[in-house]
Amino acid sequence: MTASAGSRRLKVLFFAQRFPYPMDTGGKIRTGKLLEYLRQVFDVTLISNVESPKDDPYLGQVGKLCAEFYPVPWKELRKYSFRFYVRVFAKMFSRYPISVSNDYSPDLERTLLEVLQKTKYDLLICDFLQPSINCMKVTGCPTLLFQHNVEAVIPRRHYQIAKDPVSKMFWWLQWKKMERYEKATCQRFHGIVTVSESDKWTLETRYDARNVFAIPTGVDTEYFHPGEEQAIDNSLVFTGSMDWLPNEDALLYFAKEILGKIKEKMPTVTLTVVGRNPSRHLQQELSRHPEIQVAGWVPDVRPYINSHAVYVIPLRIGGGTRIKAYEALAMGKAMVSTTVGVEGLPVRHREHLEIADTADDFANAVVSLLKDKTKRTLLGNAARDFVRENFSWAKAGQTFADICCNVVKP
Repeated sequence: MTASAGSRRLKVLFFAQRFPYPMDTGGKIRTGKLLEYLRQVFDVTLISNVESPKDDPYLGQVGKLCAEFYPVPWKELRKYSFRFYVRVFAKMFSRYPISVSNDYSPDLERTLLEVLQKTKYDLLICDFLQPSINCMKVTGCPTLLFQHNVEAVIPRRHYQIAKDPVSKMFWWLQWKKMERYEKATCQRFHGIVTVSESDKWTLETRYDARNVFAIPTGVDTEYFHPGEEQAIDNSLVFTGSMDWLPNEDALLYFAKEILGKIKEKMPTVTLTVVGRNPSRHLQQELSRHPEIQVAGWVPDVRPYINSHAVYVIPLRIGGGTRIKAYEALAMGKAMVSTTVGVEGLPVRHREHLEIADTADDFANAVVSLLKDKTKRTLLGNAARDFVRENFSWAKAGQTFADICCNVVKP
C-alpha cells in the first residue's frame, strides 16, 4: 500500500463542503472510504463544514480520515422549509446554478486560502463540483476535482420529465447554468476524477476536459453480505436519501405508474422505503398507498435489505454511480433497476439484475422475480460474486492515489 510522488509522501489538502460523517449517503460513503485509504499513503489535511451539535458525536473519528482537520462551523438550512424556498427563489437570479451558489461560504473560502498560505501542499482535492466555487482564488497549487456526478445531467433529466411550463423553465435554466459552470470549472482544474468511464467520456467530449481519470466504485463486502433473515414474501425495498430529488421522483414514479401494475398480478405486494428526511409532499403522496411503508432513517439498512425479496431502483434522474446498488448486490439481493439506476456500473441485464425502463417492463420484471424464488437466488448469487471479486474500496483507493501522484508530477 504505497503511493508517492518520487520518494516522499504527498501533502494533500482535501476540501469537502460537507463533513463526511456519518457515512449515510452515497457521496459521503465514497468520500469517507477513499479518505480512509488516502490517510494511509499521504499526509492528508481535511477542511469541511461542521454543524454542532449534529456532527459532534463523530468528531472523535476524524483521525481515521486525516492527520490534520480544520472544521468550519455552519448551520444547514432545513430542506423544504419556508426559508429554504425563499433562498431558492432569491438565487434563481444568480448566474450560477442554485446548488453551486448554495455551497459558497465566505468562511470556507477564507479558511481554505489561509491554510494554503500557511502550508505548502502538493495537491488540493475539491470534493464535488458545487463547492469548487470556494476554490476560485486558489493559485500556486496543483488542483484535482473529484466529480461524483456529471452534474448537468441531473437538471437536464428533471427538465425532460417535468410536465408544467414553470417547472420546465426552471429546470432548463438550471441545466444550462450548470452546463456552463461545469465546463468552465473542469477546464480550470489540473485533473478530474470521475466515478465511471461513461462520466469520463462525457466530460471529455462535451466539455473538452483534459486529464480526466475514472475510478471504480467500491463496496465494503465484509459489511454488506447476505444475512440469515428469511425474506418476506412479495416484499420490495428501496433505500436512499429521501431528501435527494432524484430519489423522491423515483418513488413518486413507482407509486403512481408501476405499483398498480404489480398489484394486478400480486395483490399482496408491499414496498418499504428506507432513507433520511422524506419531504412532507413525498410522505403525503406515499400515504395514499397502504402497500408502502416509509421507515425513514435507520442506523443499519442491512436487515431491511436482507428481509425483503426484491430490491428496486426506479430512478429516472441522476448521474454518477449508485453505491447503494452495489451494496444490495453484494448482499446477494435480486434487483430490478432502470438503466439510470445502475448507470456507470458494469453490471449486465439478466446476469446480475433485471433492467427495465418502462413502467410495464419494470412491473413485469418485479412480478417475475417475486414469483420465482430460484430465479431470485441465482441472480442474487451471481451479483454477489461479481461485486466481491471486482469492487473493493482498497482497489478504488489505490487507483485514486495513483491519480493524485500523476497530477502532481511536473
